Amino acid sequence: MKRDYSESVPELMDLPNQDETALRSDLENIARLNETFGGKKAVEKIFRQLAEGIERLVLIDLACGYGDHGRNLIRLARTSHREMTVIAVDFQFQTLQIARDATSPGQKMFFVQADARQLPFRSKSAELVFCSLALHHFADKDASTVLQEMARVARLGTACIDLARSRLAAFGIWLLTTFIVRDPMVRHDARLSVRRAFTHEEMKSLARRAGWLNLTQSRFLWFQQAILARI
Repeated sequence: MKRDYSESVPELMDLPNQDETALRSDLENIARLNETFGGKKAVEKIFRQLAEGIERLVLIDLACGYGDHGRNLIRLARTSHREMTVIAVDFQFQTLQIARDATSPGQKMFFVQADARQLPFRSKSAELVFCSLALHHFADKDASTVLQEMARVARLGTACIDLARSRLAAFGIWLLTTFIVRDPMVRHDARLSVRRAFTHEEMKSLARRAGWLNLTQSRFLWFQQAILARI
């Protein structure tokens, strides 16, 4: 199944000036899907692997969306007696506003509008850099640039979690968005996302070209995969 990517056909959530109610509903639905279909647990597992032995850290949550992963990782760090600050980054200002509104004032979570291909951070300025369900939004060359930026900014580890493209995954997403999740934006974007996702081999190849060292790759249920590297 060939990758179906075209910059002229964007995902709806990537468009500026969206109806705020529709965008908020879309982001909340994605957060629920993360919890239901294992995305949340996958991020937790990878965090435990990369954060082992680190008592204080800064984590950059790249393309943060609703910010649900960042908030959950702060909670997880607290339960394991770690002190953690999350820098939540997204290109869309509307999305950052919604994520900020969903975040309690006392949480050590800060929001930055930035392009993932050109991050406004110094090299090695954060212990960990994560990116979840976003790499498929980029053309191949830009996806490689995003991974390069993640490796540049991270001091100890990087992780990228995304869908894995296949005909079975496309059929599964079609069933999900036909019979269970019927939100129009979710339906449009999810079906497009799975056709734009990278295969396991493509993801590994991108990471290697981007200079990720000590690379490992994991597969998760519901057509998800992850690459991670210790620096």
